[in-house]
Amino acid sequence: MSKLDKFLALPEDDSDSDDSEHSKSEQEAEEQEEEEEEAQAKGPAKKKAAIKLEDLERAGYKSGPSVLYVKPPAETGEQNWNWGSGREAKEKGEDSDEDRGATRAAVQGVEASAAIAVKAMAQQAALREGARQERLEAKMERIAQEKKALTFNQKEKRKRDEGKTSRAKNYVEESKRQAREFGVYSGF
Repeated sequence: MSKLDKFLALPEDDSDSDDSEHSKSEQEAEEQEEEEEEAQAKGPAKKKAAIKLEDLERAGYKSGPSVLYVKPPAETGEQNWNWGSGREAKEKGEDSDEDRGATRAAVQGVEASAAIAVKAMAQQAALREGARQERLEAKMERIAQEKKALTFNQKEKRKRDEGKTSRAKNYVEESKRQAREFGVYSGF
């Protein structure tokens, strides 16, 4: 230990002796040795194992299509991105009768299935409309029966319960009725 190290390690008060300095440095050395021994006992730090595709497949993971297996586009030569005049398509020739016949056959099948779908939709709409009409008629009949069966007093009671009474006609009777609802009875 150099004189400078001793000077820097000296405590501020002069009461401590050189023995305490040696004991402190010995304690530090022992602590360092213990840390080194613990590190050796633990062994080297565990490195994470690399995950492989086979491990994942065994665990149940499935791989999808990979872009690594996609073939590169075939080079057809120099590409021309300018607007065409349409002459190239005319030079290739027109559609043959066979191509036109195949197209017609395919379209006729589609047209037939579309017609069937339209008929089915119309039938469903008619059924929905019929069901709606039946519900409406049943509701109207029920309302008509309720109106015919009730007397005038029953109708008035229903109006009072619903809060639809006409309050502008007879204030006295209405105020008496409201008072009776709250338990107030008068001699009038």
